[in-house]
Amino acid sequence: MDSSPSSLIPGLTDDAAELCLSRTPRSNFRTISQVCRRWRTFLRSEHFASVRELTGTVEEFMCVLMESECGRDVFWEVFDASGNKLGQIPPIPGPTKRGFGVAVLGGGKIVFVGGYTEVEGSSSINSTIVSASADVYEFDPASNRWRKLAGMNIPRYNFAFAVVNGLLYVIRGYSTDAYSLSNSEVYNPETNRWSLMDCPNRPVWRGFAFSFKSKLFAVGNGSRFIDIYDPKTETWEELDSEQSISVYSYTVVRNKVYFMDRNMPGRLGVFDPEENYWSSVGVPPRAGGFWFRLGEWNNKVLLFSRVCGHETLMYDLDKENGSKWRVCDQIKPSASHLTSVLINF
Repeated sequence: MDSSPSSLIPGLTDDAAELCLSRTPRSNFRTISQVCRRWRTFLRSEHFASVRELTGTVEEFMCVLMESECGRDVFWEVFDASGNKLGQIPPIPGPTKRGFGVAVLGGGKIVFVGGYTEVEGSSSINSTIVSASADVYEFDPASNRWRKLAGMNIPRYNFAFAVVNGLLYVIRGYSTDAYSLSNSEVYNPETNRWSLMDCPNRPVWRGFAFSFKSKLFAVGNGSRFIDIYDPKTETWEELDSEQSISVYSYTVVRNKVYFMDRNMPGRLGVFDPEENYWSSVGVPPRAGGFWFRLGEWNNKVLLFSRVCGHETLMYDLDKENGSKWRVCDQIKPSASHLTSVLINF
């Protein structure tokens, strides 16, 4: 038995000590990392992440991308399953972008895709040119770092995107000079390669995409048709939704899509892909402010406000009687919410 001063825990072998430390909740990491340098080094290592996965102590965290009131600073805040704010993760490399996509691969790695920046034009005074990006960055919580992945074949922004069976799909969107794209791309994290693929050509503005029963569903704003891609047969089919939407924020909870539609003020749209059924629920009004973005936390729908002290509202799907809406005191972002993702780490 190894009880030397260099042991992680005196009286235990390092293997046993690693198993013990791996069960520590991440909310306590800051405290226990101060015990000694070796504990701090172990907690920050990739080996520690693999031990946690082995012991089944992976936790779920919500990472919220926000911008300051002036819009100059963009940063991430991290919350655990109890709503404890754990701090921030490093900023995304490169200039601040708009019209980007944020997804999660492998359950625990955040992928930041594309987007655009505005640069000064030369044809007239105070003109700007939209410059699309093909850059893709991945954040690994084990190393607490971003790294650059293979770029898309075509720079694009304001595209729909979703992860299906571990592959990341980006659908249509716009390229530099607002050129409308009629194709899609798929990213394979195992090979770090993007492949172009055809998709139905529709004159739509962004919209959204999601995974359902191992198929890709792409819903375009301004179109009543839903395009469904089957990766097994590599074919697209068309579903008539019989209505046109104008979605600016959405989230998927328990295989239903909840979305905010510009044509439905004061209500939250709901789409059930199993039944191709559309419905809506009322949203409580907020004095002096308005609801801005949607998110998911603990299998509940979150609604973030731009103002009102950045209040968060929660929609409880399990509550049968009375109002399903209530203020979520646990989640309090410190700035305006842009997007949020859940990671397991």
